[in-house]
Amino acid sequence: MQSIYALHQYFIPMGRKHSLDPFQDTINDFFNNADAWAFTEFRLYDLIERHRYEWGLSHDKGVKYIIDYLKKRKLLLTNSFRDKTNKEKEIYSWKTQEDFTVISGLKSDSFFCYYSALYLHGLTQQIPKTFYLNAEHTSDSYGRSDNPDITQEAIDRAFASEQRKSSISYSLDEKKIIITNGKRTGKLGVIKNYNDHQHFHYTDVERTLIDCAVRPVYAGGVFEVLEAFKLGMEQVVVKKMASYLDQIDYIYPYDQVIGFYLEKAGYDESTLKLFDKKKEFNFYLTYNIRNKNFSDRWKLYYPKGF
Repeated sequence: MQSIYALHQYFIPMGRKHSLDPFQDTINDFFNNADAWAFTEFRLYDLIERHRYEWGLSHDKGVKYIIDYLKKRKLLLTNSFRDKTNKEKEIYSWKTQEDFTVISGLKSDSFFCYYSALYLHGLTQQIPKTFYLNAEHTSDSYGRSDNPDITQEAIDRAFASEQRKSSISYSLDEKKIIITNGKRTGKLGVIKNYNDHQHFHYTDVERTLIDCAVRPVYAGGVFEVLEAFKLGMEQVVVKKMASYLDQIDYIYPYDQVIGFYLEKAGYDESTLKLFDKKKEFNFYLTYNIRNKNFSDRWKLYYPKGF
């Protein structure tokens, strides 16, 4: 049986009206149709401040007053994250505490990628406890393929060490969230999942496989990536993947990596030819390979036993 205190939380005495009650439907419609359902405190305050007059609220109705009202009505819910220094970061979510939706509020204009997207597409049999949320670089120059410094020596040097990983992370209960900062693509291949309880963006199958091939450290490693290519065979539109790769325009020749994965996963020869282009450099399936084999077709080093 619920305690009297617990029942009191949901009990609104008859006849006692709140000054914001007449505006609740308008505010409700706005957030129901908003592009995001989870917000940092700064973003939420800014959002309310910019739209309050559209909702018909006068200047005497302060932002904190509005937020407190929405919290009491269980429309805005609070979620406490902690960063690596154990500092608390509060995220407000609209009507739901579904994991992906709440986590998406950590970064505005962000989307789930890498292992998180593999999971959402059913391309892994694991249930991950780490979530990967990406916010793209604001500069177009980051990672462009017209970088004049690319040489075989530079490639060899870069791939001789461990792949760099993001240092930005948060925790929510037992869950870990890694914030990545990827190449600017205009959110190429990003799709949305909107329903009554979920409200977030994530990469489609084609973009997901590209991202995981480029940064296998965020996808469980190269063996997990290969398994995803196999499981995705019935979903992926390979011509779309080739188009995405051209548009992203990486510095490094990742068409060699994608072609290799497709071959190992058993895709047909006509598919492989989409990526079998002129190869100027020897390349690597991943970073810091201790014992290497070499694919003559793809001019690619990969781990022995792969």
